[in-house]
Amino acid sequence: MRRQIKYVFILAALIYSAVVAAQQPDHSGAGLLLQLKKSEEDTLRVNLLLQLSEHYFKKASGSKKDLDSALSYGYAAEQLSKNLNYPKGIGNSYEQLSKILHVQNNTARARQFADKAIAIFKAHGFFLELGYAYYDLSGYHSINKNDELTKRIRIVEELALPAFQKSGSKLKEADILKELGDLLQLIGNYTKALSVLHRSLQLYQSIKYPNLEGIYDLLGAVYSITGNNEQALKYGLLAVNAAASVHDTTIQLATIFNRIGSTYSHMKKYNAAYDYFQKALYIAKKYNNAETIVLLSSKISRTLIALNKPYEALKVLQEAQQKYPTQEIYSQLYLTASLLITYKELKQYHQAQKYCGQLLAISKKLDKYEPDQSEVQYPVTEFYLATHQYELARKHLAGTDTFYKAIQSPLELNHNHYLWFKLDSIQGNYLGAISHYQLYKLLSDSLLNETTSNHIEQLQIEFETEKKNQDIKMLENATRLQQNKIAQANQTRNWVIGVGILLLIIIGLQANNSWIRQQANKKLKVQQKEIEKKNLALQHLVTEKEWLIKEIHHRVKNNFHTVSGLLATQSAYLKTDEAIEAVSESHHRIQAMSLIHQKLYQSENLSAIYMPDYVYELADYLRDSFNIRKSVQFNLQIEPIELNLSHCVPLGLIMNEAITNSIKYAFPGNKHGTINISLKHKSEHNLLLTISDDGIGLRQSAATAVPQSMGMKLMYGLSEDIDGKFSISGYNGTAITLEFIYDPLPS
Repeated sequence: MRRQIKYVFILAALIYSAVVAAQQPDHSGAGLLLQLKKSEEDTLRVNLLLQLSEHYFKKASGSKKDLDSALSYGYAAEQLSKNLNYPKGIGNSYEQLSKILHVQNNTARARQFADKAIAIFKAHGFFLELGYAYYDLSGYHSINKNDELTKRIRIVEELALPAFQKSGSKLKEADILKELGDLLQLIGNYTKALSVLHRSLQLYQSIKYPNLEGIYDLLGAVYSITGNNEQALKYGLLAVNAAASVHDTTIQLATIFNRIGSTYSHMKKYNAAYDYFQKALYIAKKYNNAETIVLLSSKISRTLIALNKPYEALKVLQEAQQKYPTQEIYSQLYLTASLLITYKELKQYHQAQKYCGQLLAISKKLDKYEPDQSEVQYPVTEFYLATHQYELARKHLAGTDTFYKAIQSPLELNHNHYLWFKLDSIQGNYLGAISHYQLYKLLSDSLLNETTSNHIEQLQIEFETEKKNQDIKMLENATRLQQNKIAQANQTRNWVIGVGILLLIIIGLQANNSWIRQQANKKLKVQQKEIEKKNLALQHLVTEKEWLIKEIHHRVKNNFHTVSGLLATQSAYLKTDEAIEAVSESHHRIQAMSLIHQKLYQSENLSAIYMPDYVYELADYLRDSFNIRKSVQFNLQIEPIELNLSHCVPLGLIMNEAITNSIKYAFPGNKHGTINISLKHKSEHNLLLTISDDGIGLRQSAATAVPQSMGMKLMYGLSEDIDGKFSISGYNGTAITLEFIYDPLPS
């Protein structure tokens, strides 16, 4: 059933693309050719050539002439892009040529062009185009073989998805997640498929994408497969509403109605299922799509049989057979299987035998382990049982056992055990019947995680009824009375043997599970040890890194001290007061920066400076340098703020200049005074630095726009470096303020 849904979805998507292409104006190719003739040899012409190539590619539908035209325009776009040295055009040309050659079955050359396109897109960071290229590359792997499907999923998940994410296009990211979810459900990973599809839906909703019917429909399909019929129905109906909201009447609507019908069928609400299958059939007939019509007719016929209307079911199938003949093998498979089921229900076994033969012939054309072979197995076995062809039924069941084990389908294998049980019961092979019934029960428990007493009682009643019928037949034949007694005795013995064997199997399974758990625990312990080793190694690396950073700051601080020493030595050889003062000022500036690196290597936090400590030590250093401890007092109001190096160095130099100026010029003649330094939050992300004194104030006007001294220029320049707003006033002393934005460090 899962594969049927897959083919309907793929078929609907292909038909939808074809319909959209068919609805394009007939003169679109002519219009592009007219634009091409008028265009110059530039990048616009490259894009027109690629559009023409795509036009003929979509138009082709297998036509060699159109595919050749598409290929010709693709090569022309490639050559012009190379002449123009236009990387995106070259990459898009390679990608277009890859698609066309792939359709022409020139797979090797197509793959070469695809690889070249990917290399160009990666080299130039064209992530949107790279995503498309990876997605097209995934199409080289079939969805009909599990190993190929796994490779396709890997390309989509590990290559195409990250490329679309880097491109920034949420729509394309949602599209590729939807495709990934569809592929995951094909391989049976339903939990991950649902997670991925819900991520896709959230992205669509975040950008207010209106066409949500596709993602809703796919979610409903996966929920239906997993047996969550309530959620399946919810998303199916959401898909219908979404399609109505955008006036979608395309073939995709048939897929939506089909899945809702299937959900109702699983819920055994056959009347509702019939209504939705009919709606889907109406859409399929509107687009005259024979394959979809045949598939839906098959589903309608089986629904009618469930409603005990086999004659109506036959009429539906005959209409599909006569009006919509198709050579598509899967359509023939579904139609023939449905005809076999219907004629069996009508007890027209001669006709049923005819379709049984046709169905087996179709089966031989398919791959031996093609999942859709399951469409053959159940109807044929039921027909053999109904017509008492027990040896053929036994031979066919043996083959289906091998098939279901090969495709790893425990649900169908479980159903096979039930058919074995029926066959053995009919033939009086009670030991075999009991064995298969027990296996059927065990598999049912593991698959459904529940057993109901009603179901068990029904099976027991069927078994006992069959046994009694056999007993009655044996009692009616007086000559076989003794043999019947012996058979009853053997049956009792077989029961005991069967139960003993079953107990041994259960014990063996439990022992095997225990061994598996032990092996898993050993692996977990080994992995835990590896993780601990890696964590220890990482901790050592972090410690070494912190030590190296501290060593760097220490050496920088020592280098600053060396420079300070050189300046002090140089000042001893200077003659003029101005030169000596300039060297002294440089010495103070270097000390302000040196103090920062000293604080960093002495601190546990290697990326930020705790400002209260730094400002106190800077002020203390300047007070000692100018020998003003008795005359000038410092009033510090510094909030507990940490600043990184990029902000701390400019602020340290600004404070050095401002405090030095106040000490030198604000208090002439050793006049007593106070210097106030404040650093506080003005708002959450705004800091305000204020340095003021109660000295004689500035001689020049506070409105002077251009700073005159080097210190002033330095303060203005450093303020601009941190995008700060710097101001100075000279009334009632001098006050310097600096307001700047700073994003606080995380705790």
